[in-house]
Amino acid sequence: MVASSIIAAWADVQHALTSTTNASTQISTLNAGYVWMMANCLCTAFYSLYMRKRIKLTNFKDFDTMFYNNLLSIPVLIVATLLIEDWSAENIARNFPIASRTNILIAMVLSGLSSVFISYTSAWCMRVTSSTTYSMVGALNKLPIAVSGLIFFDAPVTLGSVSAIAIGFVSGIVYSVAKFKQNAKPKTGILPTTNIPLSASSQSMRDSLRS
Repeated sequence: MVASSIIAAWADVQHALTSTTNASTQISTLNAGYVWMMANCLCTAFYSLYMRKRIKLTNFKDFDTMFYNNLLSIPVLIVATLLIEDWSAENIARNFPIASRTNILIAMVLSGLSSVFISYTSAWCMRVTSSTTYSMVGALNKLPIAVSGLIFFDAPVTLGSVSAIAIGFVSGIVYSVAKFKQNAKPKTGILPTTNIPLSASSQSMRDSLRS
């Protein structure tokens, strides 16, 4: 999966250098995007590891994890929107035109409801699987979006981009097969929790000691 990301980044840089007259501006834009993506990856990794640990320590249910995660984000969003966003009447009229305001609000409500379900299923996946599996699922669900970007939008279709997506799908298959084989192996080194069958001589000796 890391290799597919490196190939995709290399393909973007090569395309920016060869297909535009203002290559320096294009490269600086890509570098800024890569910095933000790196920060997102680090924060997501820390969040996954810490959240899984907290779920075990607090014995949270899936609904509890979803509820408190979204509840803690509300103060941050309120402070950020009051300090950063432009709440002037002109800006509201520009972003929420009268003709399409109802549709925009309906779309926002549906997006919020969808995020609630996504948060709930993410908490469930994090609780019942490992952090590695959760991260792999999070990486794999971006591949259909990458494919749709090549098909429906003007994202450049290059050998590097197609190869990166293909390697990502292959890595998901390899991980699934490896995980299936790991779960299929008999677990050794674990003390039995049930009575071990005894031979006839051992059973008769135990009965004599009890009597």
